Amino acid sequence: MLVSLAPLRDRRDRVMGYALSSHPDDSRSAPVGPDEEARQTLELVPQLVRLVGRSLVVPVTPTVVREGAITRFASLDAVWLIATEALDDPATRRAVERLTGAGFHFALHGFPEGDPLPPAMAGSTLVLDAARMPAAVLEGRVRMLLEAGLRPLVRGVDDRLTRQRVLAAGVTMYTGRQLGRGAAVAPDRTTEDSALRAITMLAAFSDGRPPDASFDAFVRDDPHVAASLLKAMSSAALGVRGPRSVSHALTLLGRDAIIERLVGVTARLIGEAAQDPELAFAALRRARLCERVGTALDTAPHPRARVVAGLLSTLEFALASPAPVIAQRMQLPSPLRDALDAREQPLGQLLDVVDAIEYGWWDDLTVRCRRLSIRPRVIGDAWIDTWRTARDELALGRTDNP
Repeated sequence: MLVSLAPLRDRRDRVMGYALSSHPDDSRSAPVGPDEEARQTLELVPQLVRLVGRSLVVPVTPTVVREGAITRFASLDAVWLIATEALDDPATRRAVERLTGAGFHFALHGFPEGDPLPPAMAGSTLVLDAARMPAAVLEGRVRMLLEAGLRPLVRGVDDRLTRQRVLAAGVTMYTGRQLGRGAAVAPDRTTEDSALRAITMLAAFSDGRPPDASFDAFVRDDPHVAASLLKAMSSAALGVRGPRSVSHALTLLGRDAIIERLVGVTARLIGEAAQDPELAFAALRRARLCERVGTALDTAPHPRARVVAGLLSTLEFALASPAPVIAQRMQLPSPLRDALDAREQPLGQLLDVVDAIEYGWWDDLTVRCRRLSIRPRVIGDAWIDTWRTARDELALGRTDNP
């Protein structure tokens, strides 16, 4: 199974958990039905719960619930998502009530149109789809659910206006595409400038040329970058005593090691500019995914170019500014400028593939992978691996891991 994990955000934009979506790997055997898909997805749940380190919302079918397939996951921090209309079936209703009494947590998908919800579901999360109803209807249903003591979670919040509307209606959690920071987040121009300078410096050596004295001057003179580098390199994971200064680090470890460390530092700066730790994690995850999978591209760009492309793909969210505007602020080689904006060249098309796996756009993933002659399974496996890699890498010098 291919999987995607969408962050669940609260009213303060903090990530509280992840919603799992899955899709069969098309390269495998003949298509299977929804129940078998759900069973195959269940086999991945323990691994994914450990991976995210937070609550995981897992869709299940009524058949899987009735047959007791989830009972072996009693110790996991999981919420089982079932269609609200499934409770109209007496057997499914009894199974949900029994499991709820045993300590399992359920969420319901869809506004309750049939029988009243069981008392055991009082206070439960109820999922609504923003794309499936007019804004006024959505807002009204959110308020009705709140009045009934339920917790509405709206998914498909893919633009800032929808986010504003559902939050104004009182929604407790939402999920959807990565969005630019809200108006309540005060811009930090100093951090923004440091992030842009760091990416520009990485881009300057993205063709594989060894860093030179201009690189030394940059990491030494930019206060945000210098402080972040020293903090990261003070970790015991290096196996050596932390360097006293950036100049000492350059002497001790060499330029190539420092430019590699700069990738994680830049991801952190992107998150700090947006005041969103999750965006730092996404930036580094995308960078490492492009670095790894980009080897499959014809005339594959240098690993540094692939890393920079992944970082660039998050800038419009961090800066709340369109890609063409950001491009005017940066000096980038042609392939990276294309990756930031038009995405017509292979590196930019790879970012389209990354978007598809990040957001669970399964039909788009198949089409976009075919364009680059990459199997979806390759992307799916690499995405899970780079999730771990990025989390471990960001743990260096941090106490607020996403």
